[in-house]
Amino acid sequence: MEEKSLGLRGMRERILVADDHSLVREGLRRLLCRAGFDVVEAENGEEAIKIAEELGPCLVLWDLLMPGGGLEGLRRLREKVPDAKILVLTALDTPGLSEEVLRAGAQGFVEKTADPEEILGAIRAVLRGETLVPPEESLTAREEEILRLLAQGLRLGEIAEKLGISSKTVESHLERLKEKLRCKSVPELRALALRCGFPTDSPSRETS
Repeated sequence: MEEKSLGLRGMRERILVADDHSLVREGLRRLLCRAGFDVVEAENGEEAIKIAEELGPCLVLWDLLMPGGGLEGLRRLREKVPDAKILVLTALDTPGLSEEVLRAGAQGFVEKTADPEEILGAIRAVLRGETLVPPEESLTAREEEILRLLAQGLRLGEIAEKLGISSKTVESHLERLKEKLRCKSVPELRALALRCGFPTDSPSRETS
């Protein structure tokens, strides 16, 4: 029996599959339709951006190697459709790729060699608002919480007070986050958190 994936209004969630290989698109379409999603397709980056602007899918599966794709195309997609969640699907296994993907505006990436359940799991995780990084670089619950507070504009001392921990402990978490996500500063971490879709429940303020 087909599983239904419904949005807030009871409508099936729509996913845009952007890949230049028809067999890949067909395989993903079947997988996603069986899981209850509506699926639309694009075979290059330019077409994907146009469709995303017109239809507003809840998630875009983006192939890095398709014509008009890559990180530059990903940045254009994020600029044109800022509310869409983006999951990069790629056969590449390049060191540092996850950080580049996050910086370009995606919520994470999954390898094309992953099994169907892993791909579905990644899609559902991104739809829940999670950010996907490689297992060896996975963020702890505390680190994700600190990123969320950074996105809200809280300063170091305010984060410490909010979480009931010392400023020194927050500093340690921030250093680890910068190392994991290849960021050079706290403002860069905040910008990355915002691009990854962490909620901004309070006005942004300057970080001391």
